[in-house]
Amino acid sequence: MNPRALEAWSKSFLAGQDTEIRDALLGDSRVVCYPAGAVVCRANEDYRVALIHSGRIRAAITSWDGREVTTRYMTVGQITAVPAMLTDGAPASLHAVTTSEVSVLNPATFRRLMHKHPELSYQVAVYLAESTYETVAYYEDNLFGSVQQRVSRHLLEMANPTAEGLLVQTDQTELANAIGSVREVVARALKKLGDTGAIRRSRRQIWIEDPGLLRSLASSPLGGWTRDGGPG
Repeated sequence: MNPRALEAWSKSFLAGQDTEIRDALLGDSRVVCYPAGAVVCRANEDYRVALIHSGRIRAAITSWDGREVTTRYMTVGQITAVPAMLTDGAPASLHAVTTSEVSVLNPATFRRLMHKHPELSYQVAVYLAESTYETVAYYEDNLFGSVQQRVSRHLLEMANPTAEGLLVQTDQTELANAIGSVREVVARALKKLGDTGAIRRSRRQIWIEDPGLLRSLASSPLGGWTRDGGPG
């Protein structure tokens, strides 16, 4: 069994489940690598129930006029598209923020195991409840936070550690899509952040020079909700 999949499983909400469940799900999975910027799946067309080994994946919904807004970010140990698995589709798309390796799970196997193991179904229900709180918090932040707060938070979420520091590989249009805004407004927010010394820009690269300052400029990343401790 893929050792990276096992490591990711140990960090997932399923880590405490019986090894029979783990072996059945991972044994019926396939490993896929998505380059940064790739569309993992499109809304209402397909879905990928995937255990993330490495990288970061962004979930987003698209409005009737084509504008996008991020609903959540997911990283190592998290599982994508669990609600879609239970409803056979969802209005959300998934995008690889950084190069990401995942185990794509078989949804039919997952559903069969849920029918057989009540403790698994209960754990999925808890996960869905926590995910709902997290998504609502993102909506709250997008509705009531300033553009500078939203840009700051998304830069922190999208940052990838490198030997030279925290790097966000994106441009103004992609960042505007991520927060549900427009390029011109995001450009002004980035200039202000650059003036403070929090970031440094270079073409499609944004370097986070002062993560602490950027965090202080960002709104609460989960709108007062923390997955491991309830209300923060």
